Amino acid sequence: MIYEKSNLKIDSDFQVREIQKDAYNLDLIIPIDTRCVNMYLHNAPKYILSRVQFPSVKSILIRFCILEDNNICTVHFLSDSGVHSTMANFEMDYSEIHIEVRESEFFVDMKIIFDILK
Repeated sequence: MIYEKSNLKIDSDFQVREIQKDAYNLDLIIPIDTRCVNMYLHNAPKYILSRVQFPSVKSILIRFCILEDNNICTVHFLSDSGVHSTMANFEMDYSEIHIEVRESEFFVDMKIIFDILK
């Protein structure tokens, strides 16, 4: 599934659902069935050798601003179905990247990829 809105692009093997919206923000949920998430960062610092790993993630929540000229989002890794069960989160500028979420049998690969053509 490919999800695109307000410069945010997600290419996911899992369903991406809009769950909450207000005048400024939109929340997306990607249920991944309590798996380990291996997050790979494009151009990561040399001291990160491969990935950042988040064990036992039930869902990925992405909250992003829908206002024009604001390309900031927060990515939350949820431990259960409640939106307040964040075990880790980070903020990023998505104006020049896209997110890939790929399913494997026992884990999920999440890649933050720089879009060269932008």
